[in-house]
Amino acid sequence: MARRALASAALTVLALLAFTGGARAEPVTVMTFNVWYGGVQVDFPAIGQAIRAADADIVGVQEPEGRLRRIARSAGLPYVDETLHVISRYPLFAADVAGVRVAYAAVDLDHVVAIANVHLTATPYGPEWIRDGRSAAAVLKLERETRLPEIKPYLRPLAALARRGVPVFLTGDMNSPSHLDWPSLEWPVSKALADAGFRDSYRDVHPDPEARPGLTWTPGTPPPLIKPNETLDRIDWVMASGPSTTLSSRLVGEAGGPDVDVGLAPWGSDHRAVASTFDATPGPAPKLVSASPRVARLGQTLTIRYTTTAGRGRRIGILPAHGDRPIVTLPILDASDHLAAFFGTRSLGAGAYRAALLGGRGEIQASSPFWVLPRGAQPRIAATQGSFAAGEPIRLPWRNAPGNKLDWIGIFRAGPLDVYDYLGFSYLGALPHGSVGFAPGDLYTKLKPGRYVAGLFLDDGYSLLARRTFRVR
Repeated sequence: MARRALASAALTVLALLAFTGGARAEPVTVMTFNVWYGGVQVDFPAIGQAIRAADADIVGVQEPEGRLRRIARSAGLPYVDETLHVISRYPLFAADVAGVRVAYAAVDLDHVVAIANVHLTATPYGPEWIRDGRSAAAVLKLERETRLPEIKPYLRPLAALARRGVPVFLTGDMNSPSHLDWPSLEWPVSKALADAGFRDSYRDVHPDPEARPGLTWTPGTPPPLIKPNETLDRIDWVMASGPSTTLSSRLVGEAGGPDVDVGLAPWGSDHRAVASTFDATPGPAPKLVSASPRVARLGQTLTIRYTTTAGRGRRIGILPAHGDRPIVTLPILDASDHLAAFFGTRSLGAGAYRAALLGGRGEIQASSPFWVLPRGAQPRIAATQGSFAAGEPIRLPWRNAPGNKLDWIGIFRAGPLDVYDYLGFSYLGALPHGSVGFAPGDLYTKLKPGRYVAGLFLDDGYSLLARRTFRVR
């Protein structure tokens, strides 16, 4: 949605058990892949085939639209984080690092690499402004006001992780060209990343943009259909910082396409993907724990994974979301060969909880949230009032959303619902329950007296999950 926006699990465990000593450099292949509105626009199996053909270990996915687990199964990658749109051969532990969400991938028992994944605002698109005769000053102003503020929150936290000795990767559809490809124009997003210590892995390997443009937008919509007067550029990047060296960077796309190293037919997306392989020396794993699935149904069994830095004699606790007294504790029997515990949610009521690592005195060493929804519960949206005064903030609570990275609520005019014609929208923060407010300045137009519809939608797409009518008086 354009807005402001394999190895089996058993093989993975065997690979983890093989690494019991100190950190050593290991090859890791990181891929960025915009799969085009859920990966179903051309041929869904082609998405998984592309990831398998690239032999990717970690993939930052853009536009999965609620199909991330299906994509992971198709690609043969067992670990999924819907809050980041990341799938992986290695166990994933999502964490908030100085205000941004990052996944640690446990590449061995005691060591990690880190990954963040972004999809920056698509329109207005700077190269189209250049094409249409806008000045360089106007284009740079556009970039500074749209995409640069979206990438800025990541710069310091990720740079700090890299300085602590953790290889850090940033994948994304940046919807912006690189200053490395445009010597006459210093595009702000790529320059800010370079100034923060990030290397552009594709240009590490292919430094000459004239000899190897590496265009990722577009092979066609759908391939090979390229619109008249279309702009073409390299806007999908795998960036790296910290202790890693780029070994290769391959363009994955349609068979026979320009600069395509890994070609497939059919090609399933309107973007080409990038798969870069690094010689990475993983950093020491912090104390980490995660519950999967993060949003479960009552009676479903959770897999609770942890890093072995917890040490012997520690336990896992199931805690209420806002309390420190465990409801249930589970032993870590032997951290050298048990990487996960299982917990059945049947004993819990529907609600919000935390999985926690507990120290020898019961202190909380790490925790991560999870939710248990009633069996059969459907997404719902409400309004705090049946009607709002003109200019009054509109508050819309929701419940039982899937908890994907980009589930969203939009406001529409009443009548037949044109899902593209929203008057304002807000992402839900990957939460299954919550409340969002729309102040007048959050909407694209002033709401005149009359009836309106609030819609709850799936993961940056247009699949309507719930709706609620309200009035403005």
